[in-house]
Amino acid sequence: MKFTTIFAFLSILVLGFTTAPAFADNITIQNASFETTNPLTIPCGTGCAYNNGPIPGWTSTGGQQGSWQPSSVYFSSAVPDGSIVAYSNGGLISQTLGVSLLANTTYTLSVDIGHRLDGLVSDYAIALLAGDTVLNSLAGSNGLIPIGTFADESFSFTSGANVPSGSLSIRLSSIGTQSDFDNVRLTATSVAEPGSLTLLAAGLGLALFVFRRR
Repeated sequence: MKFTTIFAFLSILVLGFTTAPAFADNITIQNASFETTNPLTIPCGTGCAYNNGPIPGWTSTGGQQGSWQPSSVYFSSAVPDGSIVAYSNGGLISQTLGVSLLANTTYTLSVDIGHRLDGLVSDYAIALLAGDTVLNSLAGSNGLIPIGTFADESFSFTSGANVPSGSLSIRLSSIGTQSDFDNVRLTATSVAEPGSLTLLAAGLGLALFVFRRR
């Protein structure tokens, strides 16, 4: 009876580690949907205006970046979150998040990217870094996004037991004119350490062996 109890306990423990739902934590991104802006002083038609930056909460490097309130002339679908997007004509938009990379954690970075109705096509890249180390990135062309709409582009990275030092940061890059970004999200989900699962499985196997011997 004693070994049966141990076997059942270990079985439940292993099952709990392998099937329990993982909960994702949202990592705070300043001005993640670009709704906080400096004055949009340059008109581009009815209900449309933009500026040449800076974008509050973000750092611009190279090219020209700014905040843009597009109208239905430029997008047939609504802006994914709010009414403002960030645009980049070459160069990149970046933000250091002030948190470090955690071990045994899956990070998922998501960004909405637009393709204007006038068919303006450019390449883009989104990247997640820890210090100077690029953890993962995604590159593509907004020409593959249905014209006049936004697409949710994302990728994931899972850290191991040892992680590079430095704060997490996000980079949104444009190669050409023009890439439009909105609704930047980063989540972190803890994953079980492989060693823990191995230990639990070994304990379960040993209990089963002893049980069968008796």
